[in-house]
Amino acid sequence: MVPVPDPNGAPDEMTGSLSNTQRETAPLKRDNSRVRPDAPAFEEATRPAFGPPRPPQQPSAAPPHAQPPSSQPAAPQSAGPPSQPPRPGPNPTARQAVPQPPPPARQPARSGGVTPMGWVLRGLGLCAIAVVSGLLWTALRPDAPEPVAQDPGPVTKYQFTPVKKEEAFQGCKNVSNAKIAQFFAAKECDHLTRALYTTTLPGGERVLTSVVTVLMPDVQSATELNELTTKNNTGNIKDLVDDGHQGKPRYPALDDDGYASQRQERLVVIGDSAYFDKPTSANDPVLREVTKDALKLGKPQDQAPQ
Repeated sequence: MVPVPDPNGAPDEMTGSLSNTQRETAPLKRDNSRVRPDAPAFEEATRPAFGPPRPPQQPSAAPPHAQPPSSQPAAPQSAGPPSQPPRPGPNPTARQAVPQPPPPARQPARSGGVTPMGWVLRGLGLCAIAVVSGLLWTALRPDAPEPVAQDPGPVTKYQFTPVKKEEAFQGCKNVSNAKIAQFFAAKECDHLTRALYTTTLPGGERVLTSVVTVLMPDVQSATELNELTTKNNTGNIKDLVDDGHQGKPRYPALDDDGYASQRQERLVVIGDSAYFDKPTSANDPVLREVTKDALKLGKPQDQAPQ
């Protein structure tokens, strides 16, 4: 700014000197000798140059916290005078960082670190295991053995009470006489038992009954023995009374007054009965009935252990 001279010659406030009314000022001239004719315009020399935009790239499997490097190219250095840097604008090729979701709130542990729903699931799992185990046990358990039906024994009309039993291991020949002994000399028996029973008749009479079992090797020999014992004067197999086994009170003699015999396959059963308290008549029908009923005891007697 050029000071304007005061026409009254007042001193200048800026310089403190008197104004010179006679001062001449020469007009300023512009010197363009230092300007290069080939220099670019100011705006063109200071404007940054950008390359063509790159196509968008697919996001790589980088960690979500890693920041992608900037794809904006560096501005080239200008050969002109220094100028103001360009304002950064939006870069469409730059990837923005993906915001991370906040971490879920941690639930407080209950009952030693197991939630109520966890206890429910554990209970259901235990119930399922119990059901499967029961089904497997039902399918794989061994079958229970079928109960063996016990033989109720022979059904007899009279109630027989055993009082003595013996198995003759010495053989049948040694306890026989007459033709019966000769028969066993040719065909010995396999097994022999002798027993005594007592029973009481409806009228109160007490009866002693002898039952002898003879097991033969085959059915044929058993048939021959049974036929021989039913004939007269052929001898017999001694019962326990005839063989000297007396009881107390004394047993009555068995003299074939109530005799009966029967073949059961290869087993021959021989019986005889007598009264305790009264004389026995020959061929007493009541005693014969008692003896025939006692023959049902033959097979169990032969099979029962001693």
